[in-house]
Amino acid sequence: MVRPDESLEELANLYRQRNQLYGDNYKNFGNVVSSLFPDGIHVDGPTDINRISVLFHVIDKVTRYIANFNNGGHEDSLDDISVYSQMLKELDNDQRAIQAGHEKGNS
Repeated sequence: MVRPDESLEELANLYRQRNQLYGDNYKNFGNVVSSLFPDGIHVDGPTDINRISVLFHVIDKVTRYIANFNNGGHEDSLDDISVYSQMLKELDNDQRAIQAGHEKGNS
């Protein structure tokens, strides 16, 4: 069994490793999202929350790629962006279907 202090030591090493690769990327995320949504973000209900969550994953992966741009990029982030993009496409289609259903119901 791993002791808590050993787990914390391993996590500190993981933090240092990731921080060396991505820098303080997590401190820039808010500025990036704010610039992409200058009028704010309107999120209404579970479907929108799912969509914004996956979009945030895409943005995070893009910023990680950018952090490694001068080192030849970051292949894992590109793969993740591809997957998340298709997930977002599915959620967008779901959202359009929901909206179309509401429009038909109002007719």
